[in-house]
Amino acid sequence: MRTPAPRPFRRACRPLVLVTTAALLLLPLGASQAQVEPEKIHGKTFAAIEFQWYPVHFLDYFDARETLSDKWERTGSKEEVTTQTGMLTIRTAGNRTVGATLRGEAHDRGRWELRLRGQRYESQHTDFTVAAELIPAGGRSYDCGARNIALARFRPEGFQTRFHARTLPDREFAASKRFKKLHTGYWHTYAVQVRPRSISWFVDGKVRATERRPKALSGIPLAFRLQLQAVPGATMNESRLQVDTVRYFSLKSPRAKRIPRAPRPVLRTHEGACPAPY
Repeated sequence: MRTPAPRPFRRACRPLVLVTTAALLLLPLGASQAQVEPEKIHGKTFAAIEFQWYPVHFLDYFDARETLSDKWERTGSKEEVTTQTGMLTIRTAGNRTVGATLRGEAHDRGRWELRLRGQRYESQHTDFTVAAELIPAGGRSYDCGARNIALARFRPEGFQTRFHARTLPDREFAASKRFKKLHTGYWHTYAVQVRPRSISWFVDGKVRATERRPKALSGIPLAFRLQLQAVPGATMNESRLQVDTVRYFSLKSPRAKRIPRAPRPVLRTHEGACPAPY
């Protein structure tokens, strides 16, 4: 039996992953482009490896730089949204929402994946929500989140992460995954695949839900966003989220494996929607 390596797998494996990724981008599509086998990546499993999504079209490991790339647009100060030791760190002791949005990488379909953890530093006030989402890109109306696709939404000391797709006027197709705990040190990988006729969500390399109802699909270009989301008017617990991997793949993976069947999300009403009048 292979003995698992300690938690910080990305420190040891990042050079291998980067070299492999660079090689994949240089090879023609007909060449051998197999990614690193899952057993060589210690820690949580990536859906991209399990289902052979390649080549990668965008990646950020937040390596070898002291400032955040210009591709990321902050909501908050440089002290609140920064990079450190190979991670994007969003931390706040304030009472407002802070985060970062990836610009110039908007897509109406494809595969997004990240590795994420959250933490709070006090418990006497209201918890932030840690959120990784796809939002309408550019100048399109945000509609109070009524057209977002969530890869993960959870409270740092909670036991359940939620994911959903929302469409106008107020539909929400929602599902969830339960964990023992979501506090600091517990890294998990989250992914979503958006196809012309379906959306599938993945946690730790396994498909958790698939939605095929046409009304769940907006078909608009989406941008990737990370946030600590505050409750308006509430005093919030000091918290942080950290991400060490963000990747985007198109649907043109020549040897992608078929995704197993998964439960269908629950259709419900998104009470916070505020669609523009027609």
